[in-house]
Amino acid sequence: MRKILVFILTLALLFAFTACQTQQPAAPAPIEQPAADTKIEITDLKGRKVTLVKIPERIVSLSPGNTEILYAVGAGDKVVGVTSFDDYPAEVKDVEKIGTFEGPNLELIQKADPDVVLAGGYIQEDLIASLEQLNIPVVSTEATDFNSIFDSIALIGKLSGNDQKAEEVVKGMKDKIAEIQDKVKGQTPKSVFYVVWTDPLTTAGSGTFINDVIKAAGGTNTAEKVAYWAKYSTEELIKDNPDYLLSSVFASNEGVTADFYKESPIFKNLDSVKNSRVYLMSDDNVISRPGPRIVQAIEEIAKVLHGDVIK
Repeated sequence: MRKILVFILTLALLFAFTACQTQQPAAPAPIEQPAADTKIEITDLKGRKVTLVKIPERIVSLSPGNTEILYAVGAGDKVVGVTSFDDYPAEVKDVEKIGTFEGPNLELIQKADPDVVLAGGYIQEDLIASLEQLNIPVVSTEATDFNSIFDSIALIGKLSGNDQKAEEVVKGMKDKIAEIQDKVKGQTPKSVFYVVWTDPLTTAGSGTFINDVIKAAGGTNTAEKVAYWAKYSTEELIKDNPDYLLSSVFASNEGVTADFYKESPIFKNLDSVKNSRVYLMSDDNVISRPGPRIVQAIEEIAKVLHGDVIK
């Protein structure tokens, strides 16, 4: 009995010794790494340097063009405030409205608690200053000419954390434009006058994206000799006598139709009107908003000017 007891104790000691030998030391606690710098430093389209402390999760857009870009690059879920003019894409109708493009409401913007506000054109300069006094970061992202539309998309993609999608959008636009221009290459350019407003007669001159849209579509803008959005004399228009007269329905407070131009004492003497070469854009927004849908405007105008090669 004693031998058995000694044997059992020996086995127990041997097992304990072996366990001690095979037991692995505890892994050291991981060293906590410092948080990565999430700051975003950008230069906006007005040349202002802006630093955001992080990729924004809540964005207020002060122009329809900015809003369309935000949705196009995949940042629509971050939009918490838009103007009453913003109507594309359809999802934007459910987003809180913070006033009009010309007169955004400062209190409503504050209430939306944005991480950043994307501003529109120079018309919003005073508002930008007021927002910055409230320590709300503001980035001017709305393009004023054709090429800066691509810059606007890239900028909004970067600040929203959607760089890759923004690159895809820009590439898709450029590929489509190249396709259209390849089709109209070799065609005789048609002269075009674009009516922005009927009274006073206002048009889009050099330095506007509408000017570049007309040229990309295989046309020449008879008003390129004036700069930006300019009033234009009826005498000069009659002397230009363009091949085509383009307009939108919203070229006057009452709205316009092709018959309006036929009956107008100013326009009815133009060859374009006499020969029924007056065209109203199917959607004014595709040509008046500097965003991804500008490509649709190029294709639409190209079909009007060169319908024999673009169907």
